[in-house]
Amino acid sequence: MPPYLKPYAALVTDLTDKYRFNLFYKTATHVVALQVALALMSIIVVAWSIQYAQERTIETVGEGIVAGIFADSPASTQSLSEAVARVSDETYLYSSIIVLFLNILFGILIARYALWPTRNSLQFQKRFIGNIAHEIRTPLAIIKTNTEVALFDPKLPESVRETFDDTILELDRISETINNLLSFDTLTRPRRMQFEATDLGDIARTALVRHEALAKSREVHLIDEIAEDCFVCGNSVALEQVVTNLVKNAVNYTPKGKNGSVTVRVEKESAHKIILSVKDTGIGIDQKDLFHIFEPFYRGDTSRARGIGTGTSGLGLAIVNEIVRLHKGAINIRSTPGVGTEIRISLPSATDKNLEDPFGEDGKGTNEVSVDFS
Repeated sequence: MPPYLKPYAALVTDLTDKYRFNLFYKTATHVVALQVALALMSIIVVAWSIQYAQERTIETVGEGIVAGIFADSPASTQSLSEAVARVSDETYLYSSIIVLFLNILFGILIARYALWPTRNSLQFQKRFIGNIAHEIRTPLAIIKTNTEVALFDPKLPESVRETFDDTILELDRISETINNLLSFDTLTRPRRMQFEATDLGDIARTALVRHEALAKSREVHLIDEIAEDCFVCGNSVALEQVVTNLVKNAVNYTPKGKNGSVTVRVEKESAHKIILSVKDTGIGIDQKDLFHIFEPFYRGDTSRARGIGTGTSGLGLAIVNEIVRLHKGAINIRSTPGVGTEIRISLPSATDKNLEDPFGEDGKGTNEVSVDFS
């Protein structure tokens, strides 16, 4: 190879490797190629339209002249002008239909072909997350069981016992993260959830009972303000996860030993809306963090303080957001740093026939964000 061609050969090799291994570059190349093809096809359509208009105009003018000569009619000039206008309109209509068809066709090609590498990559990531999570759960369960069995030994030194207790706590944290990963992966897939009349009050009471031990260990008071017969149109398992995540977050983000409280309220707002509210007296959420709390694995700076947010994976509110979206509900979060946070969720009641088959006062320094999927 001549020396002056080597830089070009290296450039071609580099671009080829980028196309093969760089997902973003490959997708961008497909999109640009299809756009160039669309531009070329549009130029061809324009050239054809001009040629067609010229030929039809010449043909019409010729026919009009002949008709005018032989007919010798005063209206021949006007008829000729109308005929030329019809040719122009006809050409515009045909070219518009062809251009519209081309844009629809290339739009479909871009959505299906150009983005194919990205779609395959996302599917691979979902399968990878699911497979890894399932593979990790078994050894974690064995380690936890063996550790718990070892704790039954009365001769176990106190220092070793404390180490084992810490190990169990961390294993529980890992298990929760894995379960949340599997839940989030399931929710982001286009699967159909079974909806039925579900008593949200019963689900909230069950969640409070399950978190009594956690709240007691952190010296946090759980307050029950749950009304009777608050039936929503939803999936009971998914709604149970919503309440569980909200209550656990509220307890974990309330400072330990500060006589804090978590209030869970379920009530009817109207004939078609049921309200679930979880309010705490915790550390609150800064304004800069509030608009990111639904992002997976996002945790604010204050949540990393010692004794705050322990055991959380950063997936809880992301899962809550997805479940509320699937239920076509609405979320409103109000928070004042150092005072507390209230998360208010509005869900369709079981009497709302349109969704039977669906797929406080302002205070100084209070931040608020709302998401409505209704």
